[in-house]
Parts: sequence; structure tokens; C-alpha cells
Amino acid sequence: MKKKIFQESLFPELDQDALKLLKQKSKEKYLIRNNKMFGLEYCKDAIFSGKYGIPLLKAYTGPIPERYTTYSNVTYLGDNSCCVTGFDLDFVLDEIWDNPEKFAKKSSNYLCVTEPDFSLKINHPHCVQIANTYRSHAIGYYLQEHGSVILPCMGWSSTMSFDYCFDGHTKGGAVIVSTIGTLRDERSRRFFRLGFNEMLKRISPEAVILYGDINEEIDSWMPKQLDIHHFDHYRFKRARNHGK
Repeated sequence: MKKKIFQESLFPELDQDALKLLKQKSKEKYLIRNNKMFGLEYCKDAIFSGKYGIPLLKAYTGPIPERYTTYSNVTYLGDNSCCVTGFDLDFVLDEIWDNPEKFAKKSSNYLCVTEPDFSLKINHPHCVQIANTYRSHAIGYYLQEHGSVILPCMGWSSTMSFDYCFDGHTKGGAVIVSTIGTLRDERSRRFFRLGFNEMLKRISPEAVILYGDINEEIDSWMPKQLDIHHFDHYRFKRARNHGK
């Protein structure tokens, strides 16, 4: 004779219908949390490109911005001549990742905004760099779908990153490239040049905005026919104004 095995309910005070509803809500919360963890809800209607499925962003065909600021300085007032760049501190970018809806309400009041510049570092595992490429584009796509005009931001690390770092970008238009940290040593300068030339081949931009510092070496190998616009990072500009 088989013994009946009884499993005592964790919620004995609830009837079966209420218990079923509770389980359904718990499942929904779990799915929402999982989707947000991986940014799936930020780009659910996106076209995913490349073998790693990077969300595709539109090309930028608007005017070249006259002024630049960072995510942490964005206000609701906005500025229709200013670009908001994602070259910001990691904790600021992580806050945007957790709550992009709050940022989207502000960023749509600016001329354009770049996707967040989650780090691609030569000494980081490529799984991390691929994830950061995806995260940058997931937020970029979310902002794009909520009223912001995206100015594509090009970034890379070593030549191995070329396998994914240019995915998710539409050819043509204007792009922005940060030169911050690219001049500090020979290796950094070499990889910057290799990545820049690869970007020109794959994206074929009509204009390139160099944001940060440049030197004669960079200027010497820039294609003469390329439409280049250079803007100092505000920290560099402030340092120069104080004689540093």
C-alpha cells in the first residue's frame, strides 16, 4: 500500500486561486528581472547584427554638434546645439543601465547623444568586452526609441575586438571617436591607429568627430579627404586655460 505524500503549503492561509495568482505574479517578476538584467527589455524590437547579436543603431545624419557635455551634466532644459557624450565615470554609466527611462526624458532635449562608453580594455577578457559592446548598444537603442538622436560612438581595444566592436553600426553618417587615453604610450597609439583605419573600412563614415586630445602623430596619418572635426574634452580645455 502506497503512502500518500503531503506537501504542506508555504501559504496555508491562501485558497488555491489566490495561490495560483501569487505564483503567476512571481513568475512575471522573475522574467522582468531577468530581462532587465540582460537589457532585453531595452532592445526587444531591435535588429540584432553580427554573430554576437549587437543591437543595430541608425546612422547620424544631423549637423555636427557645436558643444559637448557628459551624461552626468544632463538637465531637463536641454540644448539643441549640444551633444551628450557617454564618456563618463563607470558608476554614472551603471546608473543609466539600471534606469535608462529617467535619463531618456532628459537626453531627448539635446541635439544628439552617444551610446554609453562602457569600457573596452586590452587586458580585459573578450567576453567582458563583448558584453560591454552589447550594453552600450542596448542603451543606445533604448534612447533612440524614446526620442533621442544617437551619434554613434566608435570604440575598440586590440585587433581581436574588431570581431565585434563595429557590429551594430549602420554605414555612413557622422561618428564620434574618443582620443582620451590613446596617446599615453606606443602600444595605445598603435592600437588606436589600427582601430581607426579598420573603422573607416567597415563603417565608411562621412565625417568623424575626434573628442579629446590629438598630436602631430595622429594628425599626420589622418586621411586628408576625410571630414574631421576636433573638440577638446572639457577637462583638457579647462587645464589649458589654467596653463597646464
